[in-house]
This record gives sequence, C-alpha cells and structure tokens, in this order.
Amino acid sequence: MARNPKSIGEIISTFTFFGVAVACVIQALEFYEAEQQFRSWASAFAGLLCVLGGLRFFIADMTKVIKERFRK
Repeated sequence: MARNPKSIGEIISTFTFFGVAVACVIQALEFYEAEQQFRSWASAFAGLLCVLGGLRFFIADMTKVIKERFRK
C-alpha cells in the first residue's frame, strides 16, 4: 500500500495540486461567463489533471491492488 509516513514535501505538493485545481476551476468558470469556451474547457481540464496529481498516491495504491487481484 502507500508509503507511511509521507514526507513533508509530498504533503505540501499534494495540497498544492488541490489548491491549483481549485484555482483552475474558478478560472474556468470566469472564462465560461466571459464566453471564452476554449479557455474554459482548457482550464477545467487543467483542474482535472491537478486533482489527479493530488490523488497520485491513491491512484498508485489502487492500481497495485487491482494488479494483485488479477494475478490470482
């Protein structure tokens, strides 16, 4: 499973990913209201990627669990 304990740097980068994701979604909403559709979708996509970056350890753990189940 996940490495315990997590380093301070990993914790900081995880919170940073989530913070940037929130900022991207807010920016996407502002672009949407300004009728700039491409920029809105691009910002929303960047926000999604940042959320996935914040969940990188969870995703890695779930991938490992799934691989172990298929090996049996």
